[in-house]
Amino acid sequence: MIKKLLFSALILASCSGFAQDNYLDFDGIDDFIDVAGSENILANKNTISMSCKVYPTNAFPGFPAFNGLLGYRNEANFDFYLIQLSFDTIEARFRNSAGIQYTIVYNGLILDQWNHFFLVYTGTALQLYQGATLVNSISASGSAPANNNSTFKIGLIQFQSYDWYHRGYMDEVSLWNKALTASDISAIMANGAGEIANPGFENNLMLYYKFNQGTAYGTNTGISTLNDENFAYDGQLNNFALTGDNSNWGGIPLSAATFANQQFSVYPNPAAATLAIQGKTAISAVRVFDLAGRLILTQQADFSNRTSIDIANLTSGVYIAEINGQKRIRFVKE
Repeated sequence: MIKKLLFSALILASCSGFAQDNYLDFDGIDDFIDVAGSENILANKNTISMSCKVYPTNAFPGFPAFNGLLGYRNEANFDFYLIQLSFDTIEARFRNSAGIQYTIVYNGLILDQWNHFFLVYTGTALQLYQGATLVNSISASGSAPANNNSTFKIGLIQFQSYDWYHRGYMDEVSLWNKALTASDISAIMANGAGEIANPGFENNLMLYYKFNQGTAYGTNTGISTLNDENFAYDGQLNNFALTGDNSNWGGIPLSAATFANQQFSVYPNPAAATLAIQGKTAISAVRVFDLAGRLILTQQADFSNRTSIDIANLTSGVYIAEINGQKRIRFVKE
């Protein structure tokens, strides 16, 4: 009984990390937000910061279909963006007005979980924070240009003829014309769900979106504008369905149904030695990942609607079963 309670506590602790107010659920196909008028709000600035809370669900991004998160990119005189390159890899870049680029690659993104990133350009360094932890820093110099032809986008980064759309959730996006300090970031992270406490009093806060709009996975077809908390630059939602269980305003707590697509179920959960999987459609393959996105095991199935996998050798913890390359269900190994 104690063992069962411990694993119940583990599940609750894992789910508590997802507890947010509303967010936007991006389908990874064509959903994005464009901020009209944002081209030159950082003109000539040599200190810049950007933040977001991102819940990535794309386990296999790769060229020519990386997972674009947010920022500016014009490939000429100004880039300031975040891109997901692989299941655990983030690319963060600043390109100055002279066209010189500075790039951080960080292998610490966690799939199917909220990650809070801060990208900071101090005038002499490009820094990436995950939460309140500085995870990488490189020397950098220069400033944003006086004239930039790209707008700030959320859920889309463009490269030449490629459109890289985000699949997953997004929350708490901010853009600043100053370099956030470690103390600034720690204060934001300590404030409940990572919200900015008093946005109206932050003179250097250029954009701030809390995403607390709509009815979670309800009919939200009339809510196609993302509100800027400082009433300056609202974002326009493009191509969102705004109804149903994705491509819509979302919210939590995230239920088990969010992970366990209704077509499939797993049992028992928690499981000790064997995990059974049953679906309404044929099952061709099952892969198991840990919460860091590492592939743990792969098993082919016989295209019936029922299969089982041997998990006896897994260490105790929470895992994700990926069915047919796309449907994911969390389970606990005892």
